[in-house]
Amino acid sequence: MVRLVAVLLVLGLSGLGAGSVAGAAPDRPEPEAAAPAVVPPPPDADGVPAAPGDADTAETVEEPDLAELPLSNAARVRLDRARDSIVLIRGFVGKSPSSAFHGSGFAVGDQGFIVTNYHVVADAVLHPHRFRLEYVTADDRTGRLRVYAVDVHNDLAIVKADELQLPPLRLRTDIPRQGARAYSIGFPLNLGLTITEGVANGLVARGFDQRIHYTGAINSGMSGGPALDAGGSVYGVNVSVNAARQLVGFVVPARHIEPLLRRAGKPMDETLSPQQARDLIAQQALTYETVLFDPLPGPATAATQTLNGYVLPARMGPAFDCYTTGGNEAERNLQIETISCGTPPGVLLQFDLPVGQIQFGHRLLRGQGLHPLQFAQRVDDVAQNFPRTGAARNVAPFACRNALVSLDGFDARVMTCTRQYRLFAGLYDIAVTVTSINSTQRALVSQLDLQGVGFEPAMQFVRRYLGAMRWIP
Repeated sequence: MVRLVAVLLVLGLSGLGAGSVAGAAPDRPEPEAAAPAVVPPPPDADGVPAAPGDADTAETVEEPDLAELPLSNAARVRLDRARDSIVLIRGFVGKSPSSAFHGSGFAVGDQGFIVTNYHVVADAVLHPHRFRLEYVTADDRTGRLRVYAVDVHNDLAIVKADELQLPPLRLRTDIPRQGARAYSIGFPLNLGLTITEGVANGLVARGFDQRIHYTGAINSGMSGGPALDAGGSVYGVNVSVNAARQLVGFVVPARHIEPLLRRAGKPMDETLSPQQARDLIAQQALTYETVLFDPLPGPATAATQTLNGYVLPARMGPAFDCYTTGGNEAERNLQIETISCGTPPGVLLQFDLPVGQIQFGHRLLRGQGLHPLQFAQRVDDVAQNFPRTGAARNVAPFACRNALVSLDGFDARVMTCTRQYRLFAGLYDIAVTVTSINSTQRALVSQLDLQGVGFEPAMQFVRRYLGAMRWIP
């Protein structure tokens, strides 16, 4: 049982205001490359073009003759057939002739709509008077784009240009079987329209959002481009890549496109003020919490890990992963073992502002030949060495309070820090540092960071986090 002697929370509400976001945005090119020349797409295998908006739901979309082609020929055929349906999306600051960011998009349906990622157009949604969007087609036509609907959770957006009608790509609403051949198309870096070939590996396990693992290259600038199966149907939308790993990309399933198309009525800048648009984005981000804070099914002990006499929070939800490092050798008479846990990246409010994420780490310290005062100083140094991220333009300063808390079997100092987002009402960052004070040669320093969450659900999670801690003499 947890007995909280005194935990005082002070909200970091100072510095709130309209604020502004700098021009950092998705994919920053060097000077623009020329758009690729038009290559007329050949008809489908049966000689009949696909009907606009057709949705395939089975593996029958794979073409046996295509599967027999060498890989390079198969990729070329897929690119040629999709080329006229794909656009380069560029964002500009004010009247500047040089783009600030770029991404990709593709045509769907028969009303002229184009699908892309929300994070590609986020700056234009949040700051419509500062940023403008333009498209470039395969035959070098350009024009203005406007945003009609967004789905922050799935990182999707619907955009449209007046009097632009491109041949729509066919949607596939089921998930390709693991190991199916797949392709990703977009405008990476400054290299023009590009296709990569890889393998669809099914939905990512232990995630709380739907992402398909694509084993193939997805590079900066390809965000929002189509992910195709072997038959040329769109099974998803390029969304992200794990920069620390090779050929680990992620795709949003195409099944989320149709519901968003039904919400695409009028341009958002006609129906919502900038502040109303920001409130809408914040509300959509908060829907993430229903899965973010879900506890792990089963007994409470399944969510903990025991190390050096401490029972500590570990897999506190289905999407958490944990790993342990260190502990083999002492450095400067201090041995440290670390348990790190966290959820996958959450949603992007804008390119440099992820929210809806939980990270925590436990450091178990053991002194070897240190005087108690030396050990206490080393513990304090570790407790103060956790980084605090977040640009001042996005969040207010942290407001912090310290308290002494009696936990299960040991006492601890608890520092709780809170800050609010400047542009997004109802979103907070909360950081909690727990430092044990029950031994002169053994200590626990635990750091919990909740990023872009609602205040009340986050504090319930903090109480569950503290309640999971226990010392076994």
